[in-house]
Amino acid sequence: FFLHFMMMTALLSISLAVASAVTPLSIPTKAIAPGVELPLAGLGTWQYNSSEAYDAALMALQLGYTHIDTALGYFNQDGIARAIKDSGRDRKSFFVTSKIPGGLNYSAATDSLEQALDQLKLTYVDLMLIHFPATWHGAGGAESRIAEWKALEDFHKAGKARAIGVSHYCTRHLEDLLAINTVPIAVNQVQFHVGMGSETANATDDRAFCDAHNITYESFSPLCGPCGTLELITGPLVVGIGKKYGKTGAQVSLKWIAQQGIPVIPKTDKKEHMLENVALFDWTLNDEDMAALTKATTPAVAGNAGPPPTSGDCDIL
Repeated sequence: FFLHFMMMTALLSISLAVASAVTPLSIPTKAIAPGVELPLAGLGTWQYNSSEAYDAALMALQLGYTHIDTALGYFNQDGIARAIKDSGRDRKSFFVTSKIPGGLNYSAATDSLEQALDQLKLTYVDLMLIHFPATWHGAGGAESRIAEWKALEDFHKAGKARAIGVSHYCTRHLEDLLAINTVPIAVNQVQFHVGMGSETANATDDRAFCDAHNITYESFSPLCGPCGTLELITGPLVVGIGKKYGKTGAQVSLKWIAQQGIPVIPKTDKKEHMLENVALFDWTLNDEDMAALTKATTPAVAGNAGPPPTSGDCDIL
């Protein structure tokens, strides 16, 4: 028994040493707040259950990923927590984003923030977002947005979130916060992908407004997972451009976004794709190819089919 115990202890020590020796990948970052740098590529975990999130996040961390994105409403943060623990990675070597539901009052928002942190088994997150400008059914309005933002500011001031921001917000929603905020809105995380480069403000959740107010515009669903098409992975436009660079169609789709300085969080549980999704920063799309991708009109934004198609976010009061 003693020999078996010693062997198991030795194996555990070796595995922890290997995990802690993981070298983070060299992924460029973007300043989103004083002293806070958001990696330009990371791992999304939407629609993963806890087990799937664990497997994907652990693999990503072991490969050297520097950003994991999750949310209280994904119901998988316990899996993310286990992956972080089992990876053995130093906490400062990776960035964690979480989100709480929209449409909450101050008290409920505060409870949700603490719950999110507790599920992740962390003392702080790098970025905490309000997931939607209202409840998912559209209730709440400006009053709840302001109350919830104040709870987020207090969470930040307590040292529990290094930066704070929002998701799915349009100009009217951001203006509610800009009228009262004492902490900058660091990020607006929205749907953005090839096919939306020439879209209206209602489709892009008004990217220009974010840029004008120094709010980092971050892309979720950069390969248009909700669109019900593989066009941004296997479509002729992106595959054709990719052949010129020795890259996949998915890499071209992601590169078009990242080359604009917009962070991306594609989701995958495949090692090959995981590595491809962050191999975006040692090559450059030429102006002609960037223009062709910008002019693409498909796939359209997923949400409200229109016409014209919109995300539906800007309809929220």
